[in-house]
Amino acid sequence: MKIAKKFKVEVQRDHLAKVAAGSPKTGLCELIWNAFDADATNVDVHFHKGELGVEKVTISDDGTGIPYTDAEKYFEGLGGSWKTAGKRTPKGRFLHGQEGQGRFKAFSIGRVVDWKVVYKAGDKFYEYAIEGSADAIDEFSVSPESESDRRRAGVTVEISELGRKFHVLSHETALNELAPVFAVYLKNYKSITLRINGEKLEPSKVIKSSTVIEQPTLEVDGREYPVDIEIIEWNGISDREIWFSDSKGFPLESYDKQVRGVGDVGYSAYIRSDYFRELNNKGLLSLRDLEPTISNCCELAINSVKTHFQNRALQEARSQIDEWKQEQVYPYRGEPENAVEDAERKVFDIVAVNVNRSLPDFKTSNKKTKEFQLRMLKQAIERSPEDLQAILTEVLNLPKKTRENLAELLQDTSLSSIINASKVVSDRIKFVAALEQLVFNYKDNLKERSQLHRLLAKNPWIFGDEFALAVDDQALTEVLQQHLSLLGENAVVDEPVTRLDGRRGIVDLMLSRQLPTNKPNELEHLVVELKAPKVVIGKSEIDQIEGYAFAVADDERFRSIKTKWDFWIISNDLDGYARRKLENDALQEGVIYKSTQSLNITIWVKTWAQLIADNKHRLEFIRNKLNYSVDKESAIRHLRTSYSEYIEGVVVEDVDIEKVME
Repeated sequence: MKIAKKFKVEVQRDHLAKVAAGSPKTGLCELIWNAFDADATNVDVHFHKGELGVEKVTISDDGTGIPYTDAEKYFEGLGGSWKTAGKRTPKGRFLHGQEGQGRFKAFSIGRVVDWKVVYKAGDKFYEYAIEGSADAIDEFSVSPESESDRRRAGVTVEISELGRKFHVLSHETALNELAPVFAVYLKNYKSITLRINGEKLEPSKVIKSSTVIEQPTLEVDGREYPVDIEIIEWNGISDREIWFSDSKGFPLESYDKQVRGVGDVGYSAYIRSDYFRELNNKGLLSLRDLEPTISNCCELAINSVKTHFQNRALQEARSQIDEWKQEQVYPYRGEPENAVEDAERKVFDIVAVNVNRSLPDFKTSNKKTKEFQLRMLKQAIERSPEDLQAILTEVLNLPKKTRENLAELLQDTSLSSIINASKVVSDRIKFVAALEQLVFNYKDNLKERSQLHRLLAKNPWIFGDEFALAVDDQALTEVLQQHLSLLGENAVVDEPVTRLDGRRGIVDLMLSRQLPTNKPNELEHLVVELKAPKVVIGKSEIDQIEGYAFAVADDERFRSIKTKWDFWIISNDLDGYARRKLENDALQEGVIYKSTQSLNITIWVKTWAQLIADNKHRLEFIRNKLNYSVDKESAIRHLRTSYSEYIEGVVVEDVDIEKVME
């Protein structure tokens, strides 16, 4: 090429190199956007093959071109794009780029880039060429201009000596890869054509559906920015992408996190706001993780995407569900009674319809078989969504891909979270209700150590969610060993810990937790002495718990200013001696002793009524949200199902239904 002049870019070379170091796909998209912003009606992208594969890429358009006198102005700066002067092209289209970076991003595709320009001045057309190289990215050469035989303006960008990263942009799949970027724009401007290797990108063929969902407004520095999300489902495109876009839907940058739990569907979701355009113009959109407002916005958008596809799956399931209801094989009757049942039913509908779609034998099976298999799915979901995997794999032999899609959906869906959480809460509500029945209505039959003790050791949350069981029915020496272990000390306990009278003390339960501070060796221990409900707490019982506490206080191996010790003794009732011990205005209600020395020890006298009331209060808020109630019958049934070995001989017969959580 004959050179008429050269000019240097007024930006440091290392900065330009960073701009040009993006992905080839981004570079190609920028060149296509440049063509559309120049009011091109037709843009053609060609991958030119040689003996060694693709050797050259060209992007041709029929836009306005670049006047010769403007060439230097357009190329000599970064961020000085002519597009900043207005938000629309001369033909009235919304502009995509305003940064002036597109021409430099071309070098992400190949080392040598040539712009062959034709423009119209008056009644004549003129042509010239601009040449650039990645080796001297801050320098461009311009040929002399001459009158052109072509009677149409436009620019052809020719990129050769393709870079090593170019292989990530496959010419066979380029149409599908570019569809999520340009489909919305082409849908809005129907007179525009984009062809890849001669094949036209037609939005009507690739877009299956489009849904717009309003999002909460972003408030930044006193300004409000409207936000919405457009979800486009694709035909024949399996990619799943989220894009930050401006309010017109121009994709600015992809969101690098995948949204799981949407099933086997290809889609692009465009989070649209002019705030993203402003950040992008400042070069800050890539630093979005440092912006809390954007993080919150992304979380809401992801939830919207998940909810959208959950609802879509349920919508598609309705006709099949109606058919099962007519056949009388659908395992649910009536309407859901609460949020948990509603969540379980929705998960069931999604799973069951996927099973029906993937297994031809399931569709054609007889009524009895189908009814059994659907009931089995229902029971697995009620236990927990994770139990489904064994059923889907070992019993129904569902294809691996379908199992993976369902596992992904059930792992992340909020419906499954509701079911899992509600299972824990409902089991606890039943346990508290059953415990109340045992300690008051069946106290004469309940054995302290073999039954009551074992039930509570399996459920340490009854004493507080923050505690974990550390010692169960062990001597004070084991309590010391566990205490030292939790502090990270490996000392050998060679002398037993004894009570003041020299006897060994057997602790029913010891629970421990690390205090919520930045110092992991600060501990809290709770030692619980359980008494059968028929035992009235009196002097001997108080002497026993005080003996444990004072043994700890007098043994120097326990001493640590970073440990808090609480000792509880629990039964149904107190005698006069115990009540008088509690009549101390200087101590907190329920406390009979609190140390004033360096070792932090407190001794409590508790009743089962107090402990049960505390747990009911903790569970009440969640119970109301779930609209969940429990009766004596179901509570006792829960004990029989889960803890039958611990209540043998205690519960003789079922009792009348009566709500006990109210």
